[in-house]
Amino acid sequence: HRDLHSFPTRRSSDLVTPVPAGTSVWLQVVSVFPPTYRNRPNGLRPDLVELLQRNRPRILRFPGGNYVEGVTVDTRWAWKTTIGPIWERPGHLNSAWGYWSDDGLGLLEYLQLAEDLGATPVMAVWAGLTLNGTVVAQADLAPYVQDALDQIEYAIGPVSSTWGARRAADGHPAPFVTPYVEIGNEDFLNGGAASYDAYRYPMFYDAFKGRYPQVKLIA
Repeated sequence: HRDLHSFPTRRSSDLVTPVPAGTSVWLQVVSVFPPTYRNRPNGLRPDLVELLQRNRPRILRFPGGNYVEGVTVDTRWAWKTTIGPIWERPGHLNSAWGYWSDDGLGLLEYLQLAEDLGATPVMAVWAGLTLNGTVVAQADLAPYVQDALDQIEYAIGPVSSTWGARRAADGHPAPFVTPYVEIGNEDFLNGGAASYDAYRYPMFYDAFKGRYPQVKLIA
């Protein structure tokens, strides 16, 4: 995949690589965009963004409830696989709604959309429950808490931080507006309430408030 938005001064002949006759060439990622909002690579449809702007939303909640949970741990919305060049995003099975997502619309694009709309991001983090009733045990939850802390750092961390630097490398050096953070989704379903109250919500809450006291949290 070559992102032609990145090479506005090159001739098409500059991008041609001769190959022997009879060679098979497999194209793994093909991304063809009409003009996008503010001409951003991997951007959004201008008419849809402008429609949202006319509604003057005060918040933008993402990435969605069942979408963030997934039916299994392996099919949850794992934000780190949704950033960077789209040809490096593996995509995932959106098991909650039954289709494959290429994750071209990822965490950066959601945050950028909220910024374009002048809306406060309401950013969901995965909190250890899937739609099939799997609950991550307390002893195994810490890596997912850290993953959520990294997600917040990607949104608002300074460029001197690990994930703030990654955000800058992805094209947005300035921190985004401080988000509301939604800890999990519908955790009263599938037998999740007991573990949510006992340890899952407290572990996320304590970690977030310890590192980012300015962030408003949603249970």
